[in-house]
Amino acid sequence: MGSAGPARGFPDAVPILLDPVAKVTLRAHSGADVSAIIEQCRDPEMRRWVPLPEPPGGYAEPEAREFLARIRMGWQQGESYAWAIEVGASRSGPAVAFAGGIDLRRLEAQVAEVGFGLHPAARGRQVMTSALRLVRDYGLDTLGYRAIRWRALVGNWASRRVAAAAGFRFDGTVRASLDHHGEARDSWWATIRAEDARLDLSWPDPPRLTGTRMSLRPFRDSDLERVVESCVDPDTQHWLVSLPRLYRRRDAEDYLAAVRESAATRSGWAWCVAEAGDRCLGAISLEGFGGYARRLEIGYWTHPDARGRGIAAEAVRLVTAHVEDNDLADSVTIRCAASNRASRRVAEAAGYNQIGVQPRCEPLRDGTLADLVSYSRP
Repeated sequence: MGSAGPARGFPDAVPILLDPVAKVTLRAHSGADVSAIIEQCRDPEMRRWVPLPEPPGGYAEPEAREFLARIRMGWQQGESYAWAIEVGASRSGPAVAFAGGIDLRRLEAQVAEVGFGLHPAARGRQVMTSALRLVRDYGLDTLGYRAIRWRALVGNWASRRVAAAAGFRFDGTVRASLDHHGEARDSWWATIRAEDARLDLSWPDPPRLTGTRMSLRPFRDSDLERVVESCVDPDTQHWLVSLPRLYRRRDAEDYLAAVRESAATRSGWAWCVAEAGDRCLGAISLEGFGGYARRLEIGYWTHPDARGRGIAAEAVRLVTAHVEDNDLADSVTIRCAASNRASRRVAEAAGYNQIGVQPRCEPLRDGTLADLVSYSRP
């Protein structure tokens, strides 16, 4: 994989790390990378997550040359080890001579931190997953670190998925722990230790399910306004008492973050119910994965545009069929207030039977307590 121990010379002693299957090569940076470094560091998505220099006129050659000088010094001093990423041509895309960078920074005697960023031309090809696995193994096996840490701003799901795919165990959220252009931002932390199994810990997104009039797909940021419209609706507010009374875009952003967190922790899925043209018509969720029993629960809400059209019932049928066809659970339930006739009609139209009633246990927006009806498949 490379020469043993920290490389002191630059660039000749920088170990070349190879993943021949993924056609990924980690090599020393060179002056030929300057133009691609500038392109990457001007990219809006890169700047969204990484606190790069912001000189008048934007990131340019002086900043790129200074970056290369810091890389050279890191290798010479044995404090940090950085590689340029190269990727060969494959079915997933053409060759990219500079596909980004990845580095290990020594924090203390036996602990390092990894950082990485991809050039836009290489995204969506799992290049960084391969690069991180190479650096993980070099850091733990060759440099002898006992642990490697990953950190990223909360919300950087692409980076979190890469870390999970390389076997980093998610540690949690640390508030105000990363400086981002002078602002202390919350960050996610994950760690892999030398004794940990190097497994792919990435998570599956909910599969796309297609019906006759609509489809179920993962939520996108472009759905936020439709989520707000749904959750300010008086009927939605009445039945979903947990919603903020003054539901705003920030609340919708928190909802999408919670949906993605459920998938990442493998505890549940939520789909956007979308019609032709991909407009959001509501949501349907499947919760309870990972419990001691194989029981799941379906929940749903709809945008006012979708009501009375059988959209929610079709969504429930699609999710139920997916559960049954893939043996995901031994039972699936739906619960709703007894007075919520619309929700009860959805469950019954989807083939669910009433199995019980819990008296006065479901709070409503007006302060009353409704009976809670439970439905299950026969």
